[in-house]
Amino acid sequence: EYSCLKVVSIDFCPRKEDPAMEGMVKFVDDEGTTLTFPENAKIATGAMDAVAFHHFGMQSSQIIATFGERSSSGSNYGGEYSGGNIAYSELSHRETPYDPDVFPADPNEDERAFLNMIPGDLSSECSSSNFYCDTIDLTFFNENGWPDMFVVGAFYSDLITDEIKGIATARNIPIVQFVGDYSDDEGANNVRDMVAMTKRMEELAALLGVDVRNGMLQEDKMALCDAAELFQTTARNAHQAGVRSMATYMPYNLNPAGITGAFLPSPDRDPVLLLMQNLGLPILYNEHSGSYWEDRAGNYSVGAGTLTAENTASLSGVPYNVDFWLYDDRVSLDFLSEKFADDWPHPALVAKQYAYWPSNARILSYRHAAEILTIVGSQLEGAKRVSPASDCKMPTVDFVSRDLMAGGNLF
Repeated sequence: EYSCLKVVSIDFCPRKEDPAMEGMVKFVDDEGTTLTFPENAKIATGAMDAVAFHHFGMQSSQIIATFGERSSSGSNYGGEYSGGNIAYSELSHRETPYDPDVFPADPNEDERAFLNMIPGDLSSECSSSNFYCDTIDLTFFNENGWPDMFVVGAFYSDLITDEIKGIATARNIPIVQFVGDYSDDEGANNVRDMVAMTKRMEELAALLGVDVRNGMLQEDKMALCDAAELFQTTARNAHQAGVRSMATYMPYNLNPAGITGAFLPSPDRDPVLLLMQNLGLPILYNEHSGSYWEDRAGNYSVGAGTLTAENTASLSGVPYNVDFWLYDDRVSLDFLSEKFADDWPHPALVAKQYAYWPSNARILSYRHAAEILTIVGSQLEGAKRVSPASDCKMPTVDFVSRDLMAGGNLF
């Protein structure tokens, strides 16, 4: 008899690398797929993802092309406007002068200049429409060369069709996919706040050759820590004053005075709302927590709205005692109009106690997160209770208490 072959490696001996892996790196994306790609890979990515990579320090020369819209849906940048909420067409938002302060989530001029340096726009048919843009034309690559990989942020996850996946597979081009929980799927498998999702983007940027120790990125992280510290204080003061916030997409369609169509999200399904909750914001859940939206648009026709300005409540009559609205920035121009305040005189709206909320984050960067917290916090500061008092409850879902003060876990 003799012993069967058994190989035991000595752990301190250097391993010989597979020559085929030289200059290659690996990354496990949010779908659990291990992907291999070259260091300093040339990429194609979503327009807002490109802005995030710009904030991390990536050069435009590393991005071959972008896809998706280049402004927030509902913006009127460049004189374009698409009213997805189909309300108040008489306000002529196309003719309203564009105000970047109304759309903080829009790329600023520096960021637009960065996007313009990227050779390809795979969504040129709709990228400037200021509306949901799902056209991706890959023919650009036939004449200009194909990327080493596609990077698909959570905001763009539904744009990558089976056809695109098939083409990428045939060309051996990996697709890195980041995912969130911006959907009505009750599975809620990817509940993470904006900071957690941004850290994942930063991890990938580092593998793509970006020096994430650069001074600009460190300054962005410190700015986020400062903004978070101030936001925590403001949120604590709001809680002590009995102030409660709620997020909403409204108005939707035309409705009788005192009633509006609306969609009310659950904070545990949006990375921005979850971040603000994790920093202490007193925020109301919809009655159907576990689904993203509570639908208050009826059958989506004129006059079918069901959310009342007086005695605001859920469909079953559970009171929604709201003192501060977080309005989806896709409806900014209508929400902020005098017309809506006249038609739907909710106490918080009349008191101008509200702030924007860039749903689904879109630009997953520390700079953008700091901007959100700074703007929302400044408008929350000093808010008063204007609706009947109520008791708070701890969320029923798991959440991570965020402490992003200096010396926190970003560095």
